[in-house]
Amino acid sequence: MLAAWLLVWLALAAGLLQVLICGVILFSARWSIPVALIFLALPFVPLILMQEIRGWRRLDPVVPAIAALLSIAASAGFYWELFKQMAE
Repeated sequence: MLAAWLLVWLALAAGLLQVLICGVILFSARWSIPVALIFLALPFVPLILMQEIRGWRRLDPVVPAIAALLSIAASAGFYWELFKQMAE
């Protein structure tokens, strides 16, 4: 359970800059707004799943941990693609 919480908060911390960048993209992009919205919401998904554990529906802590790892991987890919675009 503690590892799941740590991964969830790490995913949120890793995605904060991504949320800021996607917020800016929302105002300057036309066709990529749905993609920016997905990347904007992605860091919050593990946190939302972790909150569901406390409620009436019991999820295994592995589910938010896996979602956090996927969110971290997506954030890393987002930052890598941004880095490649800036290097050109």
